[in-house]
Amino acid sequence: MRPKRQLTGAALTAKMIKKRLLALYPNVKFSVKSDTFSMGNSVDIRWQNGPTRDAVDEITRQYQYGSFDSMNDAYNYTKIDASLGCEGAKYVQCHRETTTEHMAMLHKKAEEQYGKLDPNDFNYYQRINDIEKEFFPYPVSDAKPSKATAHDGTQLTGLEINILKDVDTRDNSVIYVVKIVTTVSDFKALRNVMDSYGGYYSRFKKGFIFKEDPTEKFAAASCA
Repeated sequence: MRPKRQLTGAALTAKMIKKRLLALYPNVKFSVKSDTFSMGNSVDIRWQNGPTRDAVDEITRQYQYGSFDSMNDAYNYTKIDASLGCEGAKYVQCHRETTTEHMAMLHKKAEEQYGKLDPNDFNYYQRINDIEKEFFPYPVSDAKPSKATAHDGTQLTGLEINILKDVDTRDNSVIYVVKIVTTVSDFKALRNVMDSYGGYYSRFKKGFIFKEDPTEKFAAASCA
């Protein structure tokens, strides 16, 4: 019996990306394919409706190990985080298809807000994007803005945060990332507050990690 072939490079990267996306968006059918070519490789992600391209790109760009500098006609290489469990790929590209029915729904709502719209206008799709984000957010990936006033001896007044639902890449368990919007002068005090709520800071996620949705905790703190 032949040993099972071990995936490497872009193929493994595609597998890890798909695994993460399916954990985040279990009701969305993603096509994630890898390709290897001269001087590099790539991963293409395709899906229909569901989360916006920006939401998926925010996740998948972590798997691209560099970027092309058009000014100098050169590719700049960087290291991806080892916790992602793969080597990454030279190019990771997202392609979202919007069905006719979904676009018609967005168009109708956009005309309710802006009046008669012409799809040939230069700002038409920007308005459609704004409508989708405001009125039809995909529940798993959208940020939930909140404000909290926390106390641990030091008062952090009017702390504005974004709470994002994400996945722990080590075991694919659901986590919540609290990102700070407002400027904080005393980060040590902030870290103590988050620790008292059950969170810890992650440089990789650039925010505080919680195993359970902390929205209610911050809402209760803001009323204290």
